Amino acid sequence: MKEFLTRQSLVLINLSYIAIAASLFNNINPLLLIFGLLCAAWRIVLFYGRVSILPKLLLNSAALLSTFLIIVLVYKQGLFSVMLHLILLGFSLKFLELKSERDVHYFVNTGFILVALFFIFNSSIVTSLLGGGLILLLLAVLLSIHAPHCLFAEQSKLLFKSAAVSLPLAVVLFIVIPRLPSLWKVPLQKQAATGLSDSVSPGEIAQLSRSSELAFRASFTGAPVEESERYWRVMILDAFDGRTWSQSAVKKEEEKTVLNGESSLYGLSGKLNSYDLILEPHYKTWIPALDFSQVSFSAVNLSDYSLRSRQPVFKRKDFTADLYQSVNSISLSAERRFQLTKLPEQGNEKTRLWLAAQLKRGLSKDKVLKLLLDGFSAQAFRYTLQPPVLGAEQIDDFLFSTQAGFCVHYAGAYVYAARSLGIPARMVTGYLGGEWQADLNFLTVRQYDAHAWAEIWQDGQWQRVDPTAYVAPERVELGLEGALSDSSEFLAGQYLSLQKWRHISFLNDLRLNLARLDYLWAVWVINYDNKKQLELLTSWFAQYAWLNMLYGILVMMLCAFLFVVLITFKPWQKKKREVEDRLYLQLQAYYAKLGVIRGKGQTVSDYAENIRLSINRPTPLFEKFAVNYNRLKYQAGLSAGQRTKLIKELQALSRQIRAGKN
Repeated sequence: MKEFLTRQSLVLINLSYIAIAASLFNNINPLLLIFGLLCAAWRIVLFYGRVSILPKLLLNSAALLSTFLIIVLVYKQGLFSVMLHLILLGFSLKFLELKSERDVHYFVNTGFILVALFFIFNSSIVTSLLGGGLILLLLAVLLSIHAPHCLFAEQSKLLFKSAAVSLPLAVVLFIVIPRLPSLWKVPLQKQAATGLSDSVSPGEIAQLSRSSELAFRASFTGAPVEESERYWRVMILDAFDGRTWSQSAVKKEEEKTVLNGESSLYGLSGKLNSYDLILEPHYKTWIPALDFSQVSFSAVNLSDYSLRSRQPVFKRKDFTADLYQSVNSISLSAERRFQLTKLPEQGNEKTRLWLAAQLKRGLSKDKVLKLLLDGFSAQAFRYTLQPPVLGAEQIDDFLFSTQAGFCVHYAGAYVYAARSLGIPARMVTGYLGGEWQADLNFLTVRQYDAHAWAEIWQDGQWQRVDPTAYVAPERVELGLEGALSDSSEFLAGQYLSLQKWRHISFLNDLRLNLARLDYLWAVWVINYDNKKQLELLTSWFAQYAWLNMLYGILVMMLCAFLFVVLITFKPWQKKKREVEDRLYLQLQAYYAKLGVIRGKGQTVSDYAENIRLSINRPTPLFEKFAVNYNRLKYQAGLSAGQRTKLIKELQALSRQIRAGKN
């Protein structure tokens, strides 16, 4: 087979494949990536003539066998995942039949489809820039095929110029084209969920609190809620097996029923505010909520005041909620009361005996719980992300031995004590606090803001109790970092996180600026939906009552198109002539006055010979002029120095010819 690829084209093709495959690494079976790299290596060996092209029968057999194996490997992950793997398989197999420009076109177009799939899984500003780079790389492949005579610098200049010229039209189309819903569901089986789960053991939230990953952002219609009230409820844990707090079967069934139907109904009164949430992907349905919130149509309310999205949050998603002052009294069924006071029959005898002893002293149940809380602040309890390991009797070990722990330790001990006293109680997990950025009026909440607190049933209402506030009030007022006595515990091991180094002024400024940029990206790009589009366009065209919105959109698109045309063709610019062309035209004008006219289609050499014969001057000047002109015009690979030298010689020849010298 005659090789049609250049070395540059082959390098760009392999680079584009490796870059696209790497961008999808988390969503692709590694065996397929290994197979693709072997196909790319085979094409490189073929380029150097070390192997021969595969027979068509063998190629078709390899395609069928690999397709069968891929389907067997990934069919359990759903139709979308199978489709993604098959497209990447075709992308890989194309290496085995790159025999013409048409095959390269198929390769590049398949690459564009894979980049589009990459954007389904990734939406941050950094990954969007990466996706843009992948598109430029694929376009560079096309340029290397269709403009092999151009130097790499010229190809790069043309590539970036074309991309820059296309941006205005792309921006206008993004603003005015209707936002369509997804036509498919993204498979969730392989996605690694981050954040809180439906069960927790002492120390698990402490591990989560070592992460600086973004959890969500919030902005308020009115004034933001006070720092001490920024308790973002996510999950209610109402079952305890002696080691782990989790959701009971009743809670799980209620959540499943509500997600398939309507929100739980309870009365809210005294609307205070509204807030918008932008959640990071966590591949579950939970939505953090302040007490007490009511959500829009895309989410539902549970009876425990938690919020749930109707669909798992697999990409950045925004929700709007109304915040109310109070919830009307509700009754607690006998079944729920039993569940909320249920404890293992055996274990933690020291705690049970201590509680019984306080009751014998004549203290009420409420005062016993208050005594426990006061002990957290008065005794040698301490707040730490690295607590000692607890034994089988977790509550006893914590209260009477280690006396060191994180929020789950304190909340768990309090809920256990309340239930032992017959008071319905439950653990709440979520987030506390966040970093307020006043310039753009939004709150940033990260995984290290994860928190757990308690709720007890009193006077027909659930009352929030945060035992951590007694041992480390700084946790509520200043956040996690301010509550730790050992500052090295904060984001331990995350040395590349800007959050860890925010005490350094210029790094903190960089962190805040990146956060602002990312927030604006999330609001105006990722979550630019039909509602925002309508609001934006309405605000623009409201100033011109005579201008219909549809016509206005068409005018915007037309203006963007005309801008692209004008920038591309530049009709206001005259074509700049090269120096050699100007000298040649001057020579033609000079001899036209003497009656020597250049014929249509006549070459420079023929025209120079025609001049020599017409004026009957046997001089080599005309021949030298033609030779230098042709070298300047058509000889490839001239250096800047060589070109400068030839132009000077051509200018001297032009002067000598017009001076009548031999």
